[in-house]
Amino acid sequence: MDNEEDYRQVAKDYFEKYYVDRGMVKWNGYYLSDHTESAGKHSAEEAHKRNQVAMPEMTLEEVTAIIFKAYAHNTEIRIQERRKSKDGFNSSIVSGKVKGFDDTYIYIADRKFELDNILWCEM
Repeated sequence: MDNEEDYRQVAKDYFEKYYVDRGMVKWNGYYLSDHTESAGKHSAEEAHKRNQVAMPEMTLEEVTAIIFKAYAHNTEIRIQERRKSKDGFNSSIVSGKVKGFDDTYIYIADRKFELDNILWCEM
C-alpha cells in the first residue's frame, strides 16, 4: 500500500511541477481531412472572388443579340452582372444554356438575371 501512495505522490509532483500542457496543439491531430479540405476550398473561392476582373461593358442591344443567338442555337453563354458583392468584389462569370427570356429577365440554367443588370456576355 505504501508503494501506491508513493506512486500517487510522484505523479502529483510531476503534474504540479514539471508537466507543461501544450494547449490546443495537442488537438491538431484530431482535425478531419474533410475540415482541412473545406478550409482549402474556401480559401481558393475567396482568392477567385478577389481576382475576378470586370469584363468590358456591353450595350443592352449587344447583350440581347448574343442572348437571342445563343437561345436560337441552344448553345452555352457566359455572363457577368454589373453588381458587386458586399465586399466590393466583381460578380463572378456565370455560364449555362439560355432556358428562356422575357422583357426583363433572362433564365440561364436554374437562375434568373435581370437584362439591364448584365455587364458582359459571350457565346
